[in-house]
Amino acid sequence: MIATIVLVGLGVWISAKAAEGQFGTPKDNEGTRIFKATEHPYYSGAFHLTGGRTTLVGSVQGPSPWDHLDYAGKHLTPVRGTIEVDVSDLANTGRVVAEFAETADQYRVVFDRFEGAAPYQDGGIATRVYEHGDSNHGDPLYPKTWLYLGGWGKADVFKNGHLLYKDYSAHFMVMEQSRDPKTREVHYPVKRTLPGGETDPAGMEIDLWVRSKEQNTKNFPPFETFVHLYWEEVTWR
Repeated sequence: MIATIVLVGLGVWISAKAAEGQFGTPKDNEGTRIFKATEHPYYSGAFHLTGGRTTLVGSVQGPSPWDHLDYAGKHLTPVRGTIEVDVSDLANTGRVVAEFAETADQYRVVFDRFEGAAPYQDGGIATRVYEHGDSNHGDPLYPKTWLYLGGWGKADVFKNGHLLYKDYSAHFMVMEQSRDPKTREVHYPVKRTLPGGETDPAGMEIDLWVRSKEQNTKNFPPFETFVHLYWEEVTWR
């Protein structure tokens, strides 16, 4: 009986030692880390998404002064349109194409030149980063939000098939939901006691803006042109 107990105990010890090297065995406190995408050995870097339920914030060519961030949600126009995101995070290449209609005019945004101006932008396309608000990444005009995917660079805008804006600065974000689903407000800026941003991680949206170099302090944001859309339905393909 003693020999049997010793053998059983030895077997348990051997199994435990073997398990330490197996996949799925926690390593210290790694279970609480958010790993960079490139820390995954089979990360392809390829993202394919579509967006539905398109909303235009303000107007494309409305008269100044205007507010094209519209935290209060008073100048939001549901429009017919889609966005297709097909990009490579690792190569910083790909295309984001948004199409939408405002009144009788058809617009098409082609965003296919990506370049990073800051380290967190990772060469033009980045994933798994905080941006805006008090994140110390990007401007504070948006609330702090987790970017599942983001891109920075240059885009062209076409109106009824003709080039309207060429090589305008552009930014897209696959991000946490920023607007209250009932009131359409962005609860920002607000005094908060918790460290997370003012977005809702239970929802997701795609945001896209295209802006001119030219400034106009009568507008918000203070640019001569700032085309801003978002999509409330996000599909990963």
